[in-house]
Amino acid sequence: MPTPTIPFALSRRGLFRLAGAAALSAATMSTTVACGREEISGPALDSLTAQARAARSDAADALAASTVIADYATALEIVAAQRAEHADALDTEIARATGAPTDTPTTETSATSTTTTASAPPPPDIAAVRETLTASARSAAQAARNESGYRAGLLGSISAACSVSASVVLA
Repeated sequence: MPTPTIPFALSRRGLFRLAGAAALSAATMSTTVACGREEISGPALDSLTAQARAARSDAADALAASTVIADYATALEIVAAQRAEHADALDTEIARATGAPTDTPTTETSATSTTTTASAPPPPDIAAVRETLTASARSAAQAARNESGYRAGLLGSISAACSVSASVVLA
């Protein structure tokens, strides 16, 4: 059976540049918010909130894994930073669309504080981080299909960045 070939080869530096470009595109999209205010509620708001929660969870997992997996520490720190930027961009869009202040993750902080009092689970391994990023990519892509305009672009960009992180940066 022949070995599959890769259509092009990227150096490690090239992979980090690609990951940086994905993060930059997400950050750029978050700063170019549309001028009009379109109120959201119900399923659309729940979808964006779930995506922000998943991004924060992915960032925490990647950061925790970076402390125990020395070979992937730098790559995992990049993934954690990107996912934190995704969460911030989603929080900004939620605040813009609902008219709420940007710094209102009150339900998350209370959930986090109760979680930290219990014994912390062991950090995930690299395969688990890849799986959660792949699941986040699929979830963001599905959410993008149900949106339009800026939100669809933001979620599509997040999906692409998660896919690149899972299949290229952490390869």
